[in-house]
Amino acid sequence: MLADWRRLSLTFLLLSFVPRIFAEKCSSTTYEWWRDDIRSGNRAFLVEPEGRGGAVLCLSKGFGSNTELLDPVTRSIMHTANFDQQSKMPCSVLGGYISPNVDIDVPNGTTTSTARRRLLTGDEDICAASRPDLKSCKYPMQDELGQWSWGGIAYQISQVNGNCTTPDEERDGAVCHENARNELRHDWKHSPVYGGDEISCDEVDGKNTRYSSGVMFSQAPLPYDMKYRIYMFSSETERLAALDDTRNTGLKYAKEMKGENGCDVEIVYEFFPKPGGGISVELSQVMGCTIPEDENEEECKKKSRAIADSTSAYISNNVVVVQVKQSTLRESQYLPVRPNCDKGTNSTTIKMSTQFICSATGERINITSVKMSQAGSPDNRLFDAGGKRVVEISRDQSNPTTFQFDPANPSDCWYEDSCGGWSFGPDFSFEMDAASAPESCGSFYWDPLILSVAGDGMA
Repeated sequence: MLADWRRLSLTFLLLSFVPRIFAEKCSSTTYEWWRDDIRSGNRAFLVEPEGRGGAVLCLSKGFGSNTELLDPVTRSIMHTANFDQQSKMPCSVLGGYISPNVDIDVPNGTTTSTARRRLLTGDEDICAASRPDLKSCKYPMQDELGQWSWGGIAYQISQVNGNCTTPDEERDGAVCHENARNELRHDWKHSPVYGGDEISCDEVDGKNTRYSSGVMFSQAPLPYDMKYRIYMFSSETERLAALDDTRNTGLKYAKEMKGENGCDVEIVYEFFPKPGGGISVELSQVMGCTIPEDENEEECKKKSRAIADSTSAYISNNVVVVQVKQSTLRESQYLPVRPNCDKGTNSTTIKMSTQFICSATGERINITSVKMSQAGSPDNRLFDAGGKRVVEISRDQSNPTTFQFDPANPSDCWYEDSCGGWSFGPDFSFEMDAASAPESCGSFYWDPLILSVAGDGMA
């Protein structure tokens, strides 16, 4: 009977997804679309399929000219249960994705797609721009190492209710590669956000889709345990209209948290309780590499590990705030560390609620346990053979829980397979017992916010 109920639930789950609305063909070039169709102060989106999911460029238009693109441009990649966001230079996007053969007007009077300018933030702001070279549209290590972005946050919902989300490539990704061997689904879709203008078109080659209004993405990687929707809005007006439209499932429960240039990414997960009740969720954070990993494997690992080592978290007002050291982030971007701007400061990467929302009642229910992994020495009896332990997250912003148990003497055991035979990273676990997460709720919503990283302060 239980198996029949779960199969029936799966049927309704998959039917509840909004299928992609097949848009008409675009009648203009991408450059003309950006210049003529997108209002100043609004966002537009370029969507493309990629692997078992897809990617979206969020383009935020300024008021300086009819082609001004604000810094940074964010590119978000979604596949299975992974989310990766990268920050990019506006000039590289204007001169690459949008108009490789057309000059771009920029507010300083030049008409070249590779010209750069300082952002209009006031001469007194010494942190506004960090490089004096405005003539080149290149990342600091583009020529030497092939740097292609400013990097950004990457994470994976690594397990829900004991079922993992890492595909077994030998089985074409149909099952998880870990011990559970549970089923995985790859059904990534995109469509306009309900309540907005719902304007989109497919480019002539049929590969990419342009959205002049908001866009929603959906996927159900664990068909019995988790699905998610990602909302991005062209304007605050559209966001408010979307909140009033009940077809945008789960959106009304998402907290309003701002991202760079309005490129907020509202991710609404829907988790289903285990038979008998209770939910367990694990999220693993890494940082995206700013250089091609295949060609610079050791350099990429070095930078990513340094960021992981600088990761810390605390809980404030029912929100888990995850952060990394600003100086370490700058070093990963090959930008100079500014003593008065970066030293001793942190950059927030993710904000996550400490409450799940019962879909049947709309009630916010406190998560029973919110914990974070720590890396230490296996010689310390507090840690296992792999140099790992899991602790409750601090509620003191001035004394956050650090990924490295002893930040002044970081352990390398967490990434050395020879240490314990396995590796891990900054992991966050969320547990709800059966009393807090009963089956009668049907499902539970959860809405983390991803914050893009800043670039060099130039367009």
